[in-house]
Amino acid sequence: MAGIAAAELFPLSAALVPWLAGLAMVLVVVAWLGRRRDRGPVAWLWSFAVLASAGIAGYLWLPLRSPVAATWSAPVREIEVVLEIEQLFPPAPQRKTFSGLARIVSAENAASGLRGQRVYFAAIRRISILPEESGHYRFRGLIEPVPAPVSGARGFERYLHSHGIKLRLMRGYLHQQERPPRWFRLFCARAQDRLTDILQHGLGRQRDVGALYQAMLLGEKAVLSNEQQSAFMRSGVFHIFSISGLHVGVIAVAIMSVLTVLRIPRREASLLGLGVLWLYVQVTGASTPAERAFLMIAFLISSQVFRLPGNPLAALTAAALTTLLLEPRQLFLTGFQMSYSVVTALVVMGGPLADRWRTAWRPWRDLPETHWGWPRFALRGAGHATLAAAAITWAAVIASTPGSIGNFGLFSPGALFGNLVIVPLASLAIISGFVSLLFGLVGLLPVSLLLNHAAALLIVTMDALVRRATKVPGTYFPAEFAEHWMGPAAVVCVLGTMLLAASRRRVHGHWLPLLTLVVAMILGVKLL
Repeated sequence: MAGIAAAELFPLSAALVPWLAGLAMVLVVVAWLGRRRDRGPVAWLWSFAVLASAGIAGYLWLPLRSPVAATWSAPVREIEVVLEIEQLFPPAPQRKTFSGLARIVSAENAASGLRGQRVYFAAIRRISILPEESGHYRFRGLIEPVPAPVSGARGFERYLHSHGIKLRLMRGYLHQQERPPRWFRLFCARAQDRLTDILQHGLGRQRDVGALYQAMLLGEKAVLSNEQQSAFMRSGVFHIFSISGLHVGVIAVAIMSVLTVLRIPRREASLLGLGVLWLYVQVTGASTPAERAFLMIAFLISSQVFRLPGNPLAALTAAALTTLLLEPRQLFLTGFQMSYSVVTALVVMGGPLADRWRTAWRPWRDLPETHWGWPRFALRGAGHATLAAAAITWAAVIASTPGSIGNFGLFSPGALFGNLVIVPLASLAIISGFVSLLFGLVGLLPVSLLLNHAAALLIVTMDALVRRATKVPGTYFPAEFAEHWMGPAAVVCVLGTMLLAASRRRVHGHWLPLLTLVVAMILGVKLL
């Protein structure tokens, strides 16, 4: 990550490539020779060699995997190109255009140097044919550079530059299909339509509830009203509508539970479950957060099933490394930074803190358990579950607060209580929706109808709680850092203190990240 970030800030010179590559190879040999030493100068040399070689590798990998995008210095002009559609953004009903990301497959003579470049495009609906992902379409319109984002500013231009996109095609239309979409993308599109029909079965008159339900299960946030988006964003629980860690994790548990009930052997069940989970990720749009979450779960399950040495932090690290090897520019995306920050906090702080709090909860410690009775056991179990959820939510809020302020301009103290209540309800709704899909796919629509209404009841409760919570003073504040670099620096410092406390196994170290966050907010955050 440090090497990739350095390559973005200080572009690589071609003359340095062989020297850096040779130095990296020497460091790899040094690391290999000193790998078995746990202490002493050799161990420090081994650590330095590993870190330095990985940093150099990242510095070389970014320009190799993601070359610098071409720019358009000529005046705005009309061109005709063939685009391969990579991603379509959900269209707003009131807009007259649809848009997305694409790659230029071929271009006319004046723009022949743009072949292979990724671009943002916006096409007029009324005169365009409707595209599908992975298809090739001829586009005619105006080409212009994407304005450089102002330092520290939030907006769509920043999103495009984070993806390495510096060109956009505007005020044009798609007028011819050059190559149809791949069969798998067509299958995913048809499957998503089928899943939507199942989820909407019986909810036709409850449009708001159906929109929330569809957004939670299929990630279609465009169906949400502006009021709904605003309420869930301000309360700090908008993440339940992104097919990411929560959704993929809940669906993974549901799939593995079904396979366990069917008495499929563990190793075969894990392989089959990961296959079904991957298919769900693809059908729901193969969003970047969903693919990241799938990689995390895949590494964790694989290490357990195949009895490989590993732990959740190792699985998380392997998932991050694989993600950056496939697409190093994800490091600069808000989703990547916040996802891995939060999950790291859950692993190194949330889990240990939950264990400590549950251990401390010992009601009726002087009374033998043989004399408890079921009410006392139930109360102890409820206390353990509540404390574990509180510890995990506490760690997630501490880790996500700097990113929320820096990227969204919101400081949401209510997110702590909101997630404690909303996340369990959302998890139940997701499980209900998943089971509804299973029964719907085998033709048992009456069962799907019952489950859809059960999920609708949970969603109505969530919607009412969130809307009322955002009206409570102090639930959220518009906020921003005084300087744009303070947000990333706060994230690094908070995660660094979490890792330091975990490595030292200091119980009181769990307060150090909170203290770091408080200091960062006092020194750098302005409430608007």
